[in-house]
Amino acid sequence: MFRKIFKLLFWSILIWLFVRVFLFQTFRIPSASMHGNLFEGDYVVINKLAYGTRLPMTPLSFKKNFLDWISIPYFRLWGYSEIRHNDLVAFNFSLTDELPVDLREEYIKRCVGLPGDSLEIKNGIVYVNNESKEPANIYNPYIVTYNDKADSNALKDLGITPGNSEGKNQHLLMSTEQAASLLKTGTLKSVTLDIYDKDYYHPSVFPNFSEYNWNIDHYGPVFIPGEGDSVGLSPVSLLLYQRIIERFEKKTVAIKHDSVFISNSYQKYYTFQQNYYFMVGDNRHNSIDSRHWGFIPESHIIGKASLLLYSKREGKTMSLFR
Repeated sequence: MFRKIFKLLFWSILIWLFVRVFLFQTFRIPSASMHGNLFEGDYVVINKLAYGTRLPMTPLSFKKNFLDWISIPYFRLWGYSEIRHNDLVAFNFSLTDELPVDLREEYIKRCVGLPGDSLEIKNGIVYVNNESKEPANIYNPYIVTYNDKADSNALKDLGITPGNSEGKNQHLLMSTEQAASLLKTGTLKSVTLDIYDKDYYHPSVFPNFSEYNWNIDHYGPVFIPGEGDSVGLSPVSLLLYQRIIERFEKKTVAIKHDSVFISNSYQKYYTFQQNYYFMVGDNRHNSIDSRHWGFIPESHIIGKASLLLYSKREGKTMSLFR
């Protein structure tokens, strides 16, 4: 009897590990960074087959504990889909060296920039190759001015969380659709985006140098490199690309008298060896993402968020993402 139970447990654990490592895994949304589409406590299913399963790079590991006796180079199996604009993508955090890539903290963000894209954010709106492809439920901060007083019932009906009030003004986080619907209630005098000015520089924004006078609402344009793409090298352009050349392409970079040397060889251009992506949270003013980290390499991609398994807020289960 004991032998049968042990055998059953052994095969159950083996099957569970196979499914989690190669096929699917669940992910609990931990923060407000994806508000508008995903909320704290939501459970989503990560489809690893979509972009191709990334083989385990640290096979001798359990959670954050690992043995580095065996380390496997990055390799991804064939998938049935490429990453597309506005996919919800799970990936490992790219700016830490304390853990192997596949054991680093996991995030879900929206992929707004693909390899080869030129990306720019103007007035809080993302433009890719001079075209806006924003989904409807993107949260931005607004200041609303009421004719009389705040209408809490209207906010509740539209699923808007009340914010701080200053007289007849109220600060709200909501989508453009919610803002338009709130304006139609007739209780408002005005609805205004509450974003940073174009000339405001925020040092926490990548690449963290004043030569690129950007903030989270006015960013770029920036070229997102892909495998085989080349960029011109200069001390200024390296502010954008030196980190990924050194960290993910494993090349040394040096600047001597305004000339750029890659692995001790003078170069005017650099050709990238893998694809990179630009990930942004849907709650634009409450998300730390590629606007702060920079580009996410393909080797860090886990899979596609394909299914909302459970949402306490929405009271629904088993909802497919578009």
